[in-house]
Amino acid sequence: MSEESLLALLLSLPIGIVSGLYSSLIVTKYARFSELRWEALRIIRSINFIGDDTQLEVTEPSNLSSLPLIASDLYGLGHRAAGSTINSLYDIILGANIAIASGAITPAAYMSQHEDWQRQSGEISPNKRIYLPWGWP
Repeated sequence: MSEESLLALLLSLPIGIVSGLYSSLIVTKYARFSELRWEALRIIRSINFIGDDTQLEVTEPSNLSSLPLIASDLYGLGHRAAGSTINSLYDIILGANIAIASGAITPAAYMSQHEDWQRQSGEISPNKRIYLPWGWP
C-alpha cells in the first residue's frame, strides 16, 4: 500500500464516521417525529361516531387524552409548531364533542371537522432545525 493510499484511508475514516453518525442522528430525529405524527393521526381516526343527518353519537377513544402528551413530546423535541397544532386539535376535538352532544352543531359539520382534523394532523411538519447538528432543542 502506498503512502498516499494510507493517508487517504486515514483521512477518510474519521470523515466517514462523523458523516455516518450525523446521518443516523437526523434519521433518528425524523423517525421520532414521524412516529408521534402518526400516533396523533391514529388517535383522531379512532374517534367513532354513529348516526344520521339529524343525530350523531360520538364515542371518544380512551387514548384521546394522549394528544396533549404527544404535543408535549413534540415541544420537547423542538417541534413547536407541530406541538401547537396537536394541542389546538385536542381543544377543538373536545369542544366539538361537547357541541355535538348538546346539539349545537350538525352531524354533517362534525363529520367535516373530523376530516379536517385528520388532514391537519397528517400535514404537520418537523422543525427544519433537526437537519442541523446542533438542531436538537
